[in-house]
Formats: sequence, C-alpha cells, structure tokens
Amino acid sequence: MADIEDVRAAVDDVVERMADLEPDTRRRIPDRTVAVWMRDLDVAFAGRFDAGHLLDVTEIDPADFPAASLRITLTSEDFLDLVEGRLGFGHGWARGRIKVDAHFRDLFELRRFL
Repeated sequence: MADIEDVRAAVDDVVERMADLEPDTRRRIPDRTVAVWMRDLDVAFAGRFDAGHLLDVTEIDPADFPAASLRITLTSEDFLDLVEGRLGFGHGWARGRIKVDAHFRDLFELRRFL
C-alpha cells in the first residue's frame, strides 16, 4: 500500500501532465466532474475537466465521491502504477484493478480521450 504523501504527489503529477497536453488532445476531453477513490487508504480526490483543463483538484471526503459524473476506484498502488506508466488504463480496467462508474455516453467519450 502506498502512503498518502505518495498519492498526493502522484495527483499533482497528473495535474501537471494535463496542463502540458497538446491543444488537439485537450479538445477531445469532455467537460465533466471526475473523482478518484483509493479504497485501501479511504482517500478521494475530485476535480473537473473544463475546456480540456483539469481544474480545482482537491482531496474530498470519500462520502462525496458519488457526486462526480466520472468516478474511478482503485488501490493506491494501482493509482501510482497508472500514473507512473507501469499499468495501462485499459489493462487495469480489464483485469478488474480499475473500476469506472459513469454514464454510457461519458464512458464512450472517455474511451476517445484515452
């Protein structure tokens, strides 16, 4: 299990990477709220995509996790592996290591982005 400081650093890394995306990639990102819950640490983070930018990323109470339109659940280790490129999103999802909850349309748009 990763510790919370490692997870916070990885979240910051994701925000920085999103800020560096090419304009063409940025245009494909749908405007949605997103939340990630690391179930082993019982910690969650939420933010929103707006015009391809990931904004307002903060740690939230896990009870507020269902409020996001796109919800991702995984362990802290899988989150770090995903962020550091040791785990592909599709592979993690297919193996049950990453759970995604969203409306069908949001899932379709997410697939286009990834």
